[in-house]
Amino acid sequence: MGFLEITRKDLTLLVRDRRALVVLLLLPMAFICILGLSTGRLLGWRNDNQLLKLGVVDNCESHHSDLIFSRMQAIDGIKTVRVATLAEAEERLNDRDITAAVVIGKQFESTVATLNPQDIFDVSEARMKISLKDVDIQILSRPAAAMVHSVVDQLVLFCTLQAVLPDAARRSTVPSKVADLLMGNSSSEATEPRSTDELTTTTDANSTTPVDSENKTATTEVAEAGREAEPANPVYQTLVPAYTVMFAFFLVPIMGRSFIAERELGTLRRLRIAPISAIDLVLGKTIPFLVISLAQSAALFLFGRLLFGMSWGSQPWLLFPIVACTSLSATGMGLLIATLVRTDSQVSAYANFLVITMAGISGCFMPREWLPEVMQTISLGTPHAWSLIAYHEALTSQTPNISTIARSCGVLSVYAAGLATLGCWKMSGSRD
Repeated sequence: MGFLEITRKDLTLLVRDRRALVVLLLLPMAFICILGLSTGRLLGWRNDNQLLKLGVVDNCESHHSDLIFSRMQAIDGIKTVRVATLAEAEERLNDRDITAAVVIGKQFESTVATLNPQDIFDVSEARMKISLKDVDIQILSRPAAAMVHSVVDQLVLFCTLQAVLPDAARRSTVPSKVADLLMGNSSSEATEPRSTDELTTTTDANSTTPVDSENKTATTEVAEAGREAEPANPVYQTLVPAYTVMFAFFLVPIMGRSFIAERELGTLRRLRIAPISAIDLVLGKTIPFLVISLAQSAALFLFGRLLFGMSWGSQPWLLFPIVACTSLSATGMGLLIATLVRTDSQVSAYANFLVITMAGISGCFMPREWLPEVMQTISLGTPHAWSLIAYHEALTSQTPNISTIARSCGVLSVYAAGLATLGCWKMSGSRD
């Protein structure tokens, strides 16, 4: 009997073990699905909790205030709704129905109607002179959301400048090229000299100029095109490999229980006295789990691609060595632990504790970038961390650093060889 016969036998037993298959295949898929739903992305569905929800109280109801609302609405990642009154906005803020409220005052139009570019920009200091308060716009947010308040303030100011700068440029006496730039006029006619009368011509504040219409339409079209071509949620570039790595090492307790069952049935002792070499025995007992691990990783990445639309990176072939080295490392650790444990309770106490602890230390539960620097350094003592580093480089970089991936795969190979060697040595000294 060679190792192929042992491999075939153990593979048959593993396929029949539904509990093992659930842990290795269905459980990680369930985890990814649950977290995918919590982040608001499943089969293209997007949850409102991913959007910045802004309520707009428009007390002015002018052309420029409508333009501000349209520009905010065109920005991806923002859900803008009209709110009738200030009291309603405060109530929706307290109910957490909106993230922040933008209150456009009654004096807004009369304020911006007299603005010139010189009133907006301080050329000598290279900064803006005005703030939202100067144009009668107020931002409301919950007291605990100071960061959100600051972000919304800058966002609304940007949209306000987009809305009022073209008309301000027409009223100004700045050079024609600067005025054309502010109005977004990039045609050949924009480079021709213009008279002072043309530059100082004012327009009715409540009328829509052709330039404004074109800019507004262009902005909306670009935003809609961006939404249609929106890439997959980048969370899956971290989520799928993290759970793939974590559950790859769930082979450790399963291998431990497999060896315990062999000991209790006496088949392991009979295999050791059979006319087969120790290498055949080790290969026959570990290859089935290696095959299962490779199949598990392939299934999870395929699952992530089909269900979540995750990217396999700019060079998908880089995933093959990472998957292979990770599976080899997990199988080597499983072989060592299987030779150390003697009872099912030891598997539950030691193997599961080891697997879960190493997953937490390495960054499987949260992105490694979120870990403190000390923890990131400590995590390099686990094979999980090196696998995550390689996956991160292959999946998130436009031009993956091959040397980083090669170094990570090399460390994983060293882990696999060292753990497998210790496991073989322990098995050879065992009397089971």
